[in-house]
Amino acid sequence: MPGSIPKIILSKSFKDFYLSGSKYYSKNTFFISLLVFVFAIAYILTRIESQKNLISLIAKDFSTNIIPYFILIFLLQFVNWTLEALKFYFLLPDSKNLYFNQVLKSVYVGNLTAIVTPKRLGNFIGRNWILKDKAQQVTISTISGNFFQLFITIIMAFCSFLYLYFFKTQFLLELKYYFLLLLFSYSFLLFLMSYTIFNSNWHPIVTKLKLVKYFNISTNHLTSISSIKRIRVLFFAMSRYWIFIFQYYLLFKGFNIPVDFLDVIILVGLLFGTVTFLPSFAPGNLGTREALSIFILGGSALGVKFALVSFLVWSVNVAFSALIGAGLLFTSKTIKW
Repeated sequence: MPGSIPKIILSKSFKDFYLSGSKYYSKNTFFISLLVFVFAIAYILTRIESQKNLISLIAKDFSTNIIPYFILIFLLQFVNWTLEALKFYFLLPDSKNLYFNQVLKSVYVGNLTAIVTPKRLGNFIGRNWILKDKAQQVTISTISGNFFQLFITIIMAFCSFLYLYFFKTQFLLELKYYFLLLLFSYSFLLFLMSYTIFNSNWHPIVTKLKLVKYFNISTNHLTSISSIKRIRVLFFAMSRYWIFIFQYYLLFKGFNIPVDFLDVIILVGLLFGTVTFLPSFAPGNLGTREALSIFILGGSALGVKFALVSFLVWSVNVAFSALIGAGLLFTSKTIKW
């Protein structure tokens, strides 16, 4: 029977996962998230107001030449979520009983439910709706996949901070000691996450994750995921990260923003590595990410363009993929496996 958005909202999985997840989230960070969001929007409006000729500058750089770049970005969106589906596929138990297109559908429907939940915590709701009967395994596989993706984000952020600290010290000024603190913090996180991912007995460690404990999710099937499989998952996660970098780079080129490829790697590393840990009130860190994009480049017109690029990358990868998920939800049957 074809799925539908109303059925998802009224389903037991929605009540069990989304409502309890919202309770978990709101109890801990709701008010902080709201304050950060309000501050971010106020900061964006202030910076736009201070750039009187901003619209004309953006319009000047915009031309029909950007259309090929947009086409490439949309195509890369499909590559991005195919890689995510591969990552999810390798983490699922008995995945050989599933067709890959079924897993890909579940990922896109998960994007639909993720867009309405803080920090995209609801992506497993849509996946559970398509892949019926094994909610525990689908949920822990999704959380584990997110953990692997976070590990890659922290690696790239650490490398970006390291590069700035040792090779761009003239831009840090009084922030140098702040960056040193960040380097120590991220290196500690990398140590903990590396210990978990590369530990042959990683299953009990994942069980201790706060989110896993909160939802009381069984992690038994993780024992069957070998080190080789985990390395493959890391490869897919890293490939996804580079897709984002290429999307940013293509839009920078399309808007004639004068940055080279290394600059894009560093900027994306700083942005993703910082915004990941900021409390988010809006879907997909919307607003917070754009404000941080402006701040990273000193509140300049270039920073506002960076924010525009960040918004467009979000629109293609998150909002557009959620629309695809909505279409698949109305046309796909739930799968028992």
